[in-house]
Amino acid sequence: MMIKRMALTLCLLIIGAMLGQARAQAQTATTSTVTGEASRMDQLAANQGGAKVTDKISSDFSSFLGADSKTVVTGLRNGTPIALTTTTPGATPGAPPVTTTTTITPPTGKMGFGNVFISLALAKQQLSQVGITQPTPAQLQAALTGGSVATGTGLTATTTNLQGILTMRSENMGWGQIAQRLGVRLGTVMSGLKSANHSIATQTTSSTGSGAVSAGGQHGSSSQGEVVSASGRSMATSGKGASGKSATGEGIVTGSGRSVGSTGGITTGRGQGSVVSGGRRNGNGSAGAGHGRGNK
Repeated sequence: MMIKRMALTLCLLIIGAMLGQARAQAQTATTSTVTGEASRMDQLAANQGGAKVTDKISSDFSSFLGADSKTVVTGLRNGTPIALTTTTPGATPGAPPVTTTTTITPPTGKMGFGNVFISLALAKQQLSQVGITQPTPAQLQAALTGGSVATGTGLTATTTNLQGILTMRSENMGWGQIAQRLGVRLGTVMSGLKSANHSIATQTTSSTGSGAVSAGGQHGSSSQGEVVSASGRSMATSGKGASGKSATGEGIVTGSGRSVGSTGGITTGRGQGSVVSGGRRNGNGSAGAGHGRGNK
C-alpha cells in the first residue's frame, strides 16, 4: 500500500512539473510575440507618424479612460507627468464644486508606443478584476505606479493594494513576469495589440489607393481607381466611369495596360500605340518597353 501511495505521489509530481513547464513555455512564446508586436507598432509610428498611432491607442482605450485617454497616452509616450482632474459636487447644497488634481509620474521615463499599449491593457485587466471598468484618476495612478484602491461600500467594502505596472517595469521586469504577478492573461494583451497594428496598417494601405497608370508610367492622383489618359490626365470620375463623354479624344490607359475603346488614339501601359481611322499614330511608346506600331 505504501509503495502504491508513493508511486501515485510521484506520478502527480511529474504531471505537475510537466504542466508547469508547458505553461512556462507558452508564457515565453506569448511574451516573445507581444514584444514583437510592440516593436511593430513602433515601426508603424516611425513610418506613418506618431499622431496616427497615438489616436489609435487613445481610441482603443477611450471606454476605459474616457476623455483623459489621449492625455494619458501622450504622457506615457513622452514620460512626462500626467495631470488629471476630477470635479465633484459641493458637500452642501449651493456649495461650489470641488476639483481634485491627480498627477501620475511614469517611473519608466519615455516609452515606445507598443509599451504604452501594453501598460494600459494590463492596467485595464487588473482593475477589471476588482470591479473597476472606468477608473478615477487616483485608481489609474494606483494601477500604474502603485497604491491601494477601495471598492464597494458598507459590508462589501474592500481595499486592494496594487504594486504598479510601470513601477515593476522600471525594475526591469518583463511583460510576462508582470502579467504573472498581476494574475492576468498576456494573451489578451497580445490579441489587442496585434489587432491595433493590423488596423493601422490597413488604414495606410487603403489611403494610398491604386489609381490607373498613364502611358508615361504615372499613377492617377485619385484613390478611387480613376482612369488616366495617355497624356496622364484623369478621364473618369466616380459614378461616370470611362464613358463617351469622359473620353474626349485622348487615349485611355487601364491599370493593367489593356486599352479601353475610345474615339482617339489608344495607348497601352507598355507604350504600344494604335492608329485611329485617319491613320494618325497616337502614343509613340517612349515610356514603354517598345515603340508602338500603327495598326491601320
